Amino acid sequence: MAYDIIIGRSEEDKKLFGKEGTVFLGKTYVQMGRITSLANPVYLDVARNHTILVCGKRGCLTEDTFIFTDKGYKEIKKFNENKDKIYSFNKKNKKFELERAKLISYDINEELYEITLKDGQELIATAEHPFLVKSNKFYSWKIASEITVEDKIVSLVNLPETKNKEGIGKEMARLLGFILADGNLFVQKGRFKDGKGYWYNGTKKRLRIFNAQEEVLICAKKDLEKIFNIQAKRYKREKYNHEVIETKQQRVVDEFVKLGIPVGKKDSVIRVPKKIFSSPKSTIAQFLKALISCDGTVDKKGSRIQYYSNSNLFLKDLQLLLSYFGIHGRVRNKKVTCNGKKFLSYVLDIMDYSSLKIFEKKISLFSEEKRSRLKKRNFWRIPKRKSTEYISENLFFEPLTKISKKRYNTKVYDLRVPKNHSFIANGIISHNSGKSYSMGVMTEGVIDFPEEVKNNMSIIIFDTMGIFWTMKYKNEKDEMLLEEWGLDSKGLDIDLFVPKGYYQDYKSKGIPADYEFGLQPRLLNAADWCGVFNIDINSDEGVLIARVLKKLSGDYSVNEITYHLEEDQKSDERVKERVQGMFISANTWGLFDEEAVDLSKIAERGRVNIIDLSCYGQITGSWSIKSLVAGIVGQKLLADRIIERKREEVENIERGYSLFRQEGIKSKLPLLWIFIDEAHNFLPKDKETPATNALISLLREGRQPGISMVLATQQPGKVHDDVITQSDIVLCHRITASQDMDALNSMMQSYMEKGLTQAINDLPKEKGAGVILDDVSERIYPLRVRPRISWHGGEAPSALKGKKSLELGF
Repeated sequence: MAYDIIIGRSEEDKKLFGKEGTVFLGKTYVQMGRITSLANPVYLDVARNHTILVCGKRGCLTEDTFIFTDKGYKEIKKFNENKDKIYSFNKKNKKFELERAKLISYDINEELYEITLKDGQELIATAEHPFLVKSNKFYSWKIASEITVEDKIVSLVNLPETKNKEGIGKEMARLLGFILADGNLFVQKGRFKDGKGYWYNGTKKRLRIFNAQEEVLICAKKDLEKIFNIQAKRYKREKYNHEVIETKQQRVVDEFVKLGIPVGKKDSVIRVPKKIFSSPKSTIAQFLKALISCDGTVDKKGSRIQYYSNSNLFLKDLQLLLSYFGIHGRVRNKKVTCNGKKFLSYVLDIMDYSSLKIFEKKISLFSEEKRSRLKKRNFWRIPKRKSTEYISENLFFEPLTKISKKRYNTKVYDLRVPKNHSFIANGIISHNSGKSYSMGVMTEGVIDFPEEVKNNMSIIIFDTMGIFWTMKYKNEKDEMLLEEWGLDSKGLDIDLFVPKGYYQDYKSKGIPADYEFGLQPRLLNAADWCGVFNIDINSDEGVLIARVLKKLSGDYSVNEITYHLEEDQKSDERVKERVQGMFISANTWGLFDEEAVDLSKIAERGRVNIIDLSCYGQITGSWSIKSLVAGIVGQKLLADRIIERKREEVENIERGYSLFRQEGIKSKLPLLWIFIDEAHNFLPKDKETPATNALISLLREGRQPGISMVLATQQPGKVHDDVITQSDIVLCHRITASQDMDALNSMMQSYMEKGLTQAINDLPKEKGAGVILDDVSERIYPLRVRPRISWHGGEAPSALKGKKSLELGF
């Protein structure tokens, strides 16, 4: 018989309160033989004060995955957080946007999912990585472990133009194409005889390009001579139906080796040089033109372009390059026979009308014969590939051909994209996933409390990703799933606070901001300013800031601080200029206001108050700004709750005692629940942030005066030790990184019959699966977190039927 499980509630409180003051969290898993099913309802106590750690694994990709950046496609492992920006898709204006992103990586030893599309593209991902798919008549986000071969995955072509200066010129791009298709590099070390008959030890190097097309030979010779200022040799080989462009200049060969051209036999190991991926479209077009002119074919009817290679990876590189222009290529296996022997090769096909016409217009070929063949096809007959379902000119659903699992012991990577939560990986839209879902479930439960209970509490959420405001809207996409759980979708009555300088911008974009939020500069001391500016308080700059703040009193603005810096007579002019620049920059954050409302406004009783800090995602040092806000707010609320708690104790003494539901005592500041997402950025293990001291004080001292905390992270191994040691409840979704597992296992108590690793490994591979550790009952429960009743902003719309116009929330 099923019974209720209440996490964090003692037996005494269970008798006293029953289920009152609890949040429905999900249901436990029960295993009977090979069948795992859902059983007991799980509730979370919020009547008492707790510190809860929520951690979950983010879906990740292997290191050789190509992601699309402001510098073109590059391997995800080479993404530079400080120099690179990622292209993400804005679902509101249907445009690509550049965003800063944070690279996350960790070591794994587990089974990964190898997903192969019909067009030959492939991704290798962890079980939790989400993809946008079409299943039957519905579009939805599915994690890799739930995808089947009947699904179709969204892909895209026609990528934005990059403004990168790291690429190469058109002449060099053409030469790379000529050499990869019909050329080779020769390097030989040994003992040679010079022109006078003397022997010497040395190295001979040679570059050759073989071709029979006059246009190619003229262009290759001209490009070589122009770039390297040499005289290239052209001659006809006896017994062969082609000519040769040749140079024996060692520096020429060295340059192409540096660019990634293999020496000697290269057909099965070639890849597209990295410099091509980071070049402008016009340069990429010249590379493709040279390559396909040499070794590509156009059939006599002009119905397809084909390029054969023994390197499957090379053709997949070409497939990505073609997608820059809106050309949809397909890579497939091809069994070939040579000298009576059969072996496996590969071919890249371009067949549909749209792609062939784009190729003809934007890339073209050197050969007049091949160009004329392209014009023969009756293009009107098959405008698009029949097997591909096109959503728009740029987006399409591609069928799957194979899904397999293979164990990897490697490093995997993901990107944290703050605004649009998406990036392009191997031509496929990839989406962020995370643990914010469970935080939303907890919040929803509190809002559903009866008024007399809810009014004793206030929830404050520091939203760093801009995903919690969507709780204002009901979860229409999962109504069928909610019905299975006996729940109804609905929007929630919450308050959205936005930094003053961004309030009107939010409103103009249709985001339902409710209140402006600001910090009074007087709340910050010298250490706070130095922390957010990332300077030492004992430096010349730090001393100057402290001296100026000491002179100021009452309510003052950042402009007044800047004015007094100018008036300071003790500091060097260069120091003053640097510090003034810092405060001028701070004034552009739209955060500081000497007339800002008191911070107690964001702790109004009975309300869920979201402080949206996602607007700072693209600002250099954004986490310092976010941490400053969390630190100042946390510090102020702790001080106020300590005072309020003393007043409550005095009244309690006078009344005898108090219970959670007792009437008559009305605190000015209610019990607080503070939610902090991305806790490893606010409270990192190895350094201090502007929030460190305040949040550690909350962890160590907050429960007694009535402050509970919920901290969420994907990287528990990188979060401050106090987060681990002070948590009395841990909700852990699937994680595998050894550093994270070690951090969580270190807090396991002696009552645990088996380690956390084993408990997590036993979980079903489905959305919402996790384990919850309860220090009160000294138990660990496997569970599935219930579906959200309000819209989850951390994912995109799903279950959109048929041909309905798509709001693809990448």
